[in-house]
Amino acid sequence: RNLNVFHFLLFYQESILRRKHWIKQKKMEYIQISIDGILYGSSYSLIALGFSLVFGVMRRINLAYGSSLLLGSAIALWVEKQLNISIIFFIPIVLFFCSLSNLYIERFCFAPHNTKAGVVVSMISSFAIWMQLDEISSQLLPDRTHSFPSLEISTFEFGGLFFRGDQILNIFIAFIISAILFLAVYKTKHGIVLRAVSNSADTAKLMGCNTNLVNSLTFIVAGVIGGIAAFLVLSTESQVTPLFGFWCTLKGLVAMMIGGLGSLAGAFWGGLLLGLLEAHLSYQFGPVFREITTFSILLIVLIIRPGGLMGVNIYKDLKSRDERI
Repeated sequence: RNLNVFHFLLFYQESILRRKHWIKQKKMEYIQISIDGILYGSSYSLIALGFSLVFGVMRRINLAYGSSLLLGSAIALWVEKQLNISIIFFIPIVLFFCSLSNLYIERFCFAPHNTKAGVVVSMISSFAIWMQLDEISSQLLPDRTHSFPSLEISTFEFGGLFFRGDQILNIFIAFIISAILFLAVYKTKHGIVLRAVSNSADTAKLMGCNTNLVNSLTFIVAGVIGGIAAFLVLSTESQVTPLFGFWCTLKGLVAMMIGGLGSLAGAFWGGLLLGLLEAHLSYQFGPVFREITTFSILLIVLIIRPGGLMGVNIYKDLKSRDERI
């Protein structure tokens, strides 16, 4: 009888240890998935910042933004194949052509229709240029996939968790760019002009602001930010496909709308939140549900808080202003 009791206690203690080990393993797994989701979401944050910057100033959505990033990357790849340049010169080429593509979009889509009545026309025009830029990129990238230069930052382990060095760099740069943009917009004289044009372009113009120059510079800055995002994302994946532009447009818009329309901080946190939720839901239900998850999250956020998680004040201000008018 004593032997049976001993075996029972031994089995009970072993089951407790197994359960503790299982809970610890699941906890580490949950933390690892969260880290991977947040780090991957930093790519969404970088792209969403460009969308948010343009929307915050002009109250317009640039549908061709993702295609401009694809075109800049495609031209840089074409130049790299022709001249065999190093990665030091490769990065400025990406940034330059992404900025130039965005300036082209602004001059032909948004500048001619820079009135309240031209909101729909400018959006349709950006859709047309979206198709145009995609076609040019497909000519430069005729194959299904193309190799892309990688920074080759090694993965490291800390406390039983694995961190990809290139994704750590992504989130660090996303945070730095968000901080720089916030300081530039809210702590400098140029930021005052930018906010004046955002609040009322007509009033700012009457006070002597060159609104056309402000809009053009906004698109150029958005192109630089997008070029950085494109290079970091593609170097992490070590390849580029003709669908990269559509991916940028999809993820950037969703992250911006979740975080808050026109909010720079909202774009940053919205991208991280989207990456986190996608990682966990994909783990639970499979990668097939990744895109379904993206649009489901967007739908829920827009139903509960139409202006996004951090853009509700902007949404209410626009709504109250329209009601007063």
